Order: sequence, then structure tokens, then C-alpha cells
Amino acid sequence: MAAAAIELPARRVLVACLIGVGLLVSAHAVRSALVLAWPEPTLLQGELLRILSIGAESGLATWFTLLMMLSTALVAVLIGVAERAAGAPRSGYWFGVAAVMLLASLDEQIQLHEMWVEPFRALLSITTGPFLLAWVIPALIVAALVALIFVPWVVRLPARTRLWAIAAVALWIAGAAGMEMVDSATFEWRQAMDPVRAHWVSAIIYTTEEAMEMLGVAVLLHTLLVHAREHAPAALGARIRIV
Repeated sequence: MAAAAIELPARRVLVACLIGVGLLVSAHAVRSALVLAWPEPTLLQGELLRILSIGAESGLATWFTLLMMLSTALVAVLIGVAERAAGAPRSGYWFGVAAVMLLASLDEQIQLHEMWVEPFRALLSITTGPFLLAWVIPALIVAALVALIFVPWVVRLPARTRLWAIAAVALWIAGAAGMEMVDSATFEWRQAMDPVRAHWVSAIIYTTEEAMEMLGVAVLLHTLLVHAREHAPAALGARIRIV
């Protein structure tokens, strides 16, 4: 009796993720306009603003990002299980990818990185400039260390998987840390602006940051799905395939 196949529709998942990101960016644009229209929001209006915020811990965008991160972790585990069963070398790195995504999803939900802002500001006497939101300093250090650990494995991945995974992670980090540095560097400049103009400039920076993060995760998820289709061996009585 033929084993049931695990169907991983990479193209449909990517399209759904891109549509989701587009809708969430649009929702945040609407929210930015509503903030100006509702200077003193009611309880109901305040809840709507929270739900539509692209960066609120309990908003739609955070839920969507968590869903993509956890899906990426799951696909990484499936690939790791399949490769380990087939005796493929370095299959354990896939479980490392899953662990990184799980930790990232935890931080996305409870914002652990914010704990590092005040300690690093005090340690480095930061009062202005691109590192004002000082959590980016330890975050970039940790990202560099993780990259060094994964380099021996990444260079042995199939070329397509390697290039797209690097591009996805670079986009993700550029959004999370890079745009955060832009936000910090332009803070004083925005403070001197007309309040309405400053509001929209801040909204653009913030939306760009969150959109880049979500797109990076979406591309990484798609990359792993395509890798599963093209390279993960049949194992455990199930075949990983695209539909």
C-alpha cells in the first residue's frame, strides 16, 4: 500500500504570504490615517488601531509573522528528519534552523530584544545616532556568531537553496536591524518636523521595516519548501513533494 504523501505547495504558500504582507501593509496605512483622525480614540477605536498595527505584539501582522516562522521551523524539521533517515551528512543543521526560527518567533511575540536597549545605551553612552535603539548591537553580534556556525553547512547546500536562503535572511536582518538603525538615525530630524509630516515619515519607516521582515521570512519559507521538493529524500514512509 502506497504511503500518503506530505504535500507542500510552495508556490501557493508564497503567493498567500505575499498577499498577506500586502494586505497587512495596506491595513497599517489605513491605521496611520485613523491615528490622525482619532486623536483621542475610544476604547473600541483603540482596539482597532492595535489590531491593524503592523508591529503590535497582539496585532494581526505579528500573528501572521509567527505563523510563517513556525511553518518555516516545521518544514526545516521535516527536511532534517528525512535527511537523517536517509543518512545524509550534516542533517542536524536543519534542526538548528528550526531552533533559530522558534527562538525568533518567541522574540517576535514577547519582544525580548527590547531588554537590551537600556543596558547597551548605558554601557556605550549612546544618546543619539543609528544605535539609539541599542538592541541592534547585541542582535548583530549574535547574528554574526550564528552565521559563523552555519557557514560550513550553508556552503554545501545546493546553489539555489544557498543563494535564496542568504537573500531571505539578509532581507530579514536588513528590515529588523537595518531599518531600526534608520529609525534611530532620523529620530531628531523627525522631531523637528511638522507633527503630521513626522507621523507619516515615521509610518513609512516602520512599515518598511516590518514589511522587509515579513518578506524575508516568506522567502525563506518558500526556499525551504522548494528545497524539500527538489532535494529532501523520501523517508519515514512519506514523500515530501510540491503540488
